[in-house]
Amino acid sequence: MTPPDRSEAAQLAVCFATDYLSWDEAVPERRVEALGWYLPPGADCTLGWTGKGRQRVEAAHAGRIISVDYWLVVDVRARVTPYRRLSGPPPDLTDDFELLEGARWSSVPPTTAAGWEAGPSMWLRLSIPIRRHDSGALVVELAPIPENAERSS
Repeated sequence: MTPPDRSEAAQLAVCFATDYLSWDEAVPERRVEALGWYLPPGADCTLGWTGKGRQRVEAAHAGRIISVDYWLVVDVRARVTPYRRLSGPPPDLTDDFELLEGARWSSVPPTTAAGWEAGPSMWLRLSIPIRRHDSGALVVELAPIPENAERSS
């Protein structure tokens, strides 16, 4: 099996981190759909989120990449903005935007939303393992990396 290309793996890891750390309880299916593009078939696309609240990744950057057998583990740092619900009834929501041809939805919600207030941003760090699936596509590998794996950079 051919190991992933480092630049492709970095790009996939940054996109995954952006969708993984972004959510909006008003459209939870958007995150499930977005994560489905990165994970192997049958993986849990709700992982890492309770289904409540709103959060948005503003920026994500790949750093060091470590080779482990046929995997690459990409260090990603993401600037995340959490939101707090304002008092009062939730607003009526409409999602009438059309997906452009050739595009796919991201889980990143708009910068503003009625009933929500943005909080201060913070930096989060993730180590994202990438491997080539049997189909040839790159995927985020959720299985734990073996402790005895030989690591080199």
